[in-house]
Amino acid sequence: MDKLELIKNNANLQEQTPFYLFDYDEINRRVSSINQLLSKNAKLCYAIKANPFLIPALQNQDLLFEVCSPGELSICEKYQLASSKIVFSGVCKTFEDIKRAYNLCVKTITLESELHCDYLLQVLDSTAKENQHPQEIILRLSSGNQFGMSEGDIKKCIEKLKAYPSLKIRGIHYFTGTQKKLNKIAEEISFICDFCDRLQKETSITFTDIEYGPGLSFNYFTTSDEANNFTELEQFSKLIENSNYNFVIELGRYVASSCGYYVTKIMDVKTNSTGNYCIIDGGINHINYYGQMMGMKLPPVEQIQSNPNAFEEKKYSICGSLCTTADVVLRELHLKDAQPGDLLIFKNIGAYSITEGIYLFLSHPLPKVFVSKGDLLKCVRNSIESYNINSMD
Repeated sequence: MDKLELIKNNANLQEQTPFYLFDYDEINRRVSSINQLLSKNAKLCYAIKANPFLIPALQNQDLLFEVCSPGELSICEKYQLASSKIVFSGVCKTFEDIKRAYNLCVKTITLESELHCDYLLQVLDSTAKENQHPQEIILRLSSGNQFGMSEGDIKKCIEKLKAYPSLKIRGIHYFTGTQKKLNKIAEEISFICDFCDRLQKETSITFTDIEYGPGLSFNYFTTSDEANNFTELEQFSKLIENSNYNFVIELGRYVASSCGYYVTKIMDVKTNSTGNYCIIDGGINHINYYGQMMGMKLPPVEQIQSNPNAFEEKKYSICGSLCTTADVVLRELHLKDAQPGDLLIFKNIGAYSITEGIYLFLSHPLPKVFVSKGDLLKCVRNSIESYNINSMD
């Protein structure tokens, strides 16, 4: 069933605003399409920070899962995600974090620093030889920020790792940011391939993989159907298809965006000297767009009218329920005579809003989360009161 129709035809669901709805059929379709279009030397890795609620839908798909914190690793354990699919990244890993990942036999552990390397070697030194297992690792190269290592530190780590035959250096990890242009991606691919060629010669090691985050863009502010727009992916695949390396492609936003809906209710409508305003029961604490573009551009939004006989179209500013003038979700949205009780359905909200919202501000409840598959609809998280977190026991 079309998920917009599901929302429009379900009066009980409409009473439970604000809420997220994630379409498991759509996320599986999108991942299948991405896998079909990736070059043969590439494998998809889903960055679960974009939306961990999608793990149950994807755990049987042919892809890896990037996990960047102990909490995310716990989510994977909760869902019984196969450890052979986990890439354990994260800039602030402790000895205990690395020991835990090693004992869980995760497929790959990312080393972000020489300290991470030392922690891993300490784990092996404290593990009886009969209990040691082969462990893949990747070394993260810094792009000039706080993430990853310098070339010199990577070489130091390689010399240390050579003494441990159970450790396999799978390759180099490189990521510089998201929503990048294709010419920037092409420059980075050329750079990282040249770096890996030189590194292998200078250190006398061999490895096969480059773990790379291309940061493919997803256009939230367009009338075109971005769910079926794979132009950048096809162009990216051509850039790497003749490489001597295998690429593990980290994607979050590009994978998850199209599967999500955010539904919020208009609670009040007012007019003053500056224009018409709708106050909704959600706000910027629940919706996040890349680049903090909140309010400045127009994403796809649908109105469900409580009064279907209202036809006069007016321009409204859509503002949330937070007591701050920053809580402007949209500066200008044309609606048909907006009334309290009308619903607004934000599309393409499957990535990051669920994990990046400023949920604790003003102690509003966290929204419910629904997932759908076919005609089945399930609430997987009830609304959670945040005032308990913002007060002492």
